[in-house]
Amino acid sequence: MFVADLHNDLVQRVIEGEDVTKFTPHGHTDIPRLLESKIDLEILIIWVSSKSSDPKFFERANKMYDEIEKISSNQKIVIPKKFSDISDGIIDNKLMLPIAMEGGEGIENNINNLFHFIEKGLLYFGPTWNHSLEWVSSNYDETYNSSNLKSHGLNEFGKEVINVCQENKVLIDVSHIGEKSFWDIAKISSKPIIASHSSVYNLCPHFRNLKDDQIEEIKKSKGLIGLNPYPFFIDKSFKERENKERKKYSDDLNSIERKYSNKISQWIAKQHFLQKKLADICPSIEIFVDHIEYVINKIGIDYVGIGSDYDGLDCLPNKWNDCLDHMIIQESLENRGYKNSEIEKIMGKNILRVLEEIHN
Repeated sequence: MFVADLHNDLVQRVIEGEDVTKFTPHGHTDIPRLLESKIDLEILIIWVSSKSSDPKFFERANKMYDEIEKISSNQKIVIPKKFSDISDGIIDNKLMLPIAMEGGEGIENNINNLFHFIEKGLLYFGPTWNHSLEWVSSNYDETYNSSNLKSHGLNEFGKEVINVCQENKVLIDVSHIGEKSFWDIAKISSKPIIASHSSVYNLCPHFRNLKDDQIEEIKKSKGLIGLNPYPFFIDKSFKERENKERKKYSDDLNSIERKYSNKISQWIAKQHFLQKKLADICPSIEIFVDHIEYVINKIGIDYVGIGSDYDGLDCLPNKWNDCLDHMIIQESLENRGYKNSEIEKIMGKNILRVLEEIHN
């Protein structure tokens, strides 16, 4: 079975100095665990925050890419730069680590910088993370900060970014995109669009989740939704439980903040601390699979995938500790009566279908 995971933030740990070429007893992934797992294609994310104290976004994004290149020196790993590299990687039984970008800070409002990353093999581009840019608004800001937006939706430069990506066979990822931006993208899009790591708003009304009309629009584009298992995104009762549990460890979390001056280092250290502390209060895998089934029932099984958000979140559903447990999804789907051919689509084949669409 070909298995693909559409979103992984491991490179954040690398850029903060961790050696993930060796086994690490925390987080969700490292190279030894990924090689041991059943995952064949794991999309690694270049992410820089507009709130960073260092505004050298393009430089930092390049450094992240360079770190991914170093990882690929392992003969069992390949960074696919084009679709044929993925086909070859499947034949050669390689672990494939394509790159994608979450948030457009790294291009610094310069279309030539976008071409720079396209030439390096960018698989998909998400115009925003939680923070809006001058040319596109995020779902967080459209929900909580709409009065301060510089652009509500896409401006002309934003439209140029979308067109350049699609003309150069780069998928557009709408997971962090605001509704206005989403529909602006849908209006001008000529290729499949994806949501690499989002779940269902109707089941869990979180600003990061997709509403029914967005789900249907992604199908219309022949795209894909990578369902995200983050408990906050799948279980509307989780936030209350998490707040109570987190209070137990307020002293520990404050100690972590004092230990690290860098906000990203703090974030990563808190994730690793909470990973095991929150495990017992996390929802069952079955609640996550309810989101998968909702999308299947709404638009069909050909438009569903998995976007784990490994190393970008502090907890996963109960008994799902890291990437070595990834196939717990398959087990749940089997228990619900799905055929092997259907499960293969969800676990990986559907993203191959989308990539074929955009490369035709």
